Amino acid sequence: MDGWETLAHGLRWAGHQARDVEDLVRLAGAQKAGARVIERIEQKLAEHNIGHLPTKLPTDSTRRVLLYSKEHDGVGYLLSLVHELALQDPADERNTTVHHLDHVLKEATSLKLNAARTGGGRAWKL
Repeated sequence: MDGWETLAHGLRWAGHQARDVEDLVRLAGAQKAGARVIERIEQKLAEHNIGHLPTKLPTDSTRRVLLYSKEHDGVGYLLSLVHELALQDPADERNTTVHHLDHVLKEATSLKLNAARTGGGRAWKL
């Protein structure tokens, strides 16, 4: 298993993770985060079904980015909806992403409220 596969595996389990751009640059076998290196990193992330926020990775190696697995059915799925919505053209007539995101957030809120009522405390958190 190479470094990208290891990263993808960890994200599929955890859902998301904040990382320094420098970590990704090293993973790509580079020393500096130039435009071509960032483009190569974004391609590798996409190949492994890993999304990232911000939607364009910065070239500043000291910046942190949020990585998430598009295959995770919890937080990763939620973040992929947020990412999709952030990139959506405001003139786009489709409301599908908004409806999906609204549904997931309502379910999370309902689960949290239900857990609090039944004494489960913090049973589910985002």
